[in-house]
Amino acid sequence: MRSGDLRSRNRVNDARRGLLRSITRSPDHPITRLFLAAVLSLGAASAPRSEPLSFPRDHGSHPAANIEWWYYTGHLTGEAGRSYGFLLVFFRLRQFHLAHFAWTDVPGKTFRFDEKAHLGLPGIAGAREESLDVVNEDWSAKEQDGVHRLRASADGAELELALTSEKPPVLHGISGIVRKGTGENELSRYVSITRLAARGTRKAMGRAETLAGAAWFDHEWGPGALPAEAAGWDWFSLQLSDGSELMLYRMRRKDGSATPSSSGTFVPASGPTRHVAWSDVRLESTGSWRSPRSGADYPAGWRLAVASIGLEASITPVLADQELVTGKSTGVTYWEGACRVDGSRASRPIRGQAYAELTGYASRDVPGFAAGSSPGGAYFGAGAFVGLGGFSLVSSETMKLAALSRFR
Repeated sequence: MRSGDLRSRNRVNDARRGLLRSITRSPDHPITRLFLAAVLSLGAASAPRSEPLSFPRDHGSHPAANIEWWYYTGHLTGEAGRSYGFLLVFFRLRQFHLAHFAWTDVPGKTFRFDEKAHLGLPGIAGAREESLDVVNEDWSAKEQDGVHRLRASADGAELELALTSEKPPVLHGISGIVRKGTGENELSRYVSITRLAARGTRKAMGRAETLAGAAWFDHEWGPGALPAEAAGWDWFSLQLSDGSELMLYRMRRKDGSATPSSSGTFVPASGPTRHVAWSDVRLESTGSWRSPRSGADYPAGWRLAVASIGLEASITPVLADQELVTGKSTGVTYWEGACRVDGSRASRPIRGQAYAELTGYASRDVPGFAAGSSPGGAYFGAGAFVGLGGFSLVSSETMKLAALSRFR
């Protein structure tokens, strides 16, 4: 290499290093915001395709969608009957990959969570298109021959689970398309496997505990926009003792009322699923819990009635504090946790288990975007900024990491 070429390359590298120092020291400077947004912006949003879905391919990634997530929740029983809940979720935000993992120890009355954030890079983070195969460092979800294999770790403990589908995929809404509002981009594809048998182990402090239970799998992808009137949402997944399941979501206005797009799906023990209109639902909170970290006031228990399926039940969190404050990844504070269900269906006693997700209650939680603005989704907002080209919001720490990963 000629000396002039070498000096020119050194000047370029020095300039890059100087820019990165400015970025990491001043993440909120307007120039920094524009630069980082430009680094990550990849183009316009694409609405989910309307043709029939095919599995296992459509358990895989859909790169044309702005936002996509693979979501696992479950209830496990360990040795001596100890009860646990778990959450493992992988987000793809354009070419950026984020993940959350949470563990609820019911008898121990503890809740722990961890988070990850990376650009999609070989051997680090990514999602295949051909089938379900999502990775973020040492966390992963892979499906083969109907078995979903999960791996995650936090606080020195490692969880490995094998989940076997007990029911076929459920398409919510109309042929798997769920509307969040009336806007062009206020919709997504939404698929669930509402009951999977779970078996595995959790290793901690040199000891392995055998686990068994039931899990729920959600997969959603699309433009990610939410209507201007939405302040957040309340989402529930119920697995009932009669072999049925129920998914409900309330798109919540600032006054707490449900938007017209709120709805659900009932999955009987056998037979076809049923759409549940929100006009058929009565949902009332029975208590509240204030977070000592965020100061947010969350509902802490509900009375639920769904007339069309004859269900009347109470939903009670197994632990009050199941809040995630995700400043190192999605930048959102939300509550998602394990709950128990007691009540009746068709006048017969029924019990069950559930997971509830509550967004938009914390002051630093920005659950979505107004119609026509940058599409994002429920999880992307706090401590962040709006990017160019319709790019979504992510935390400033995540944006710094993205720039460093791209230009090192």
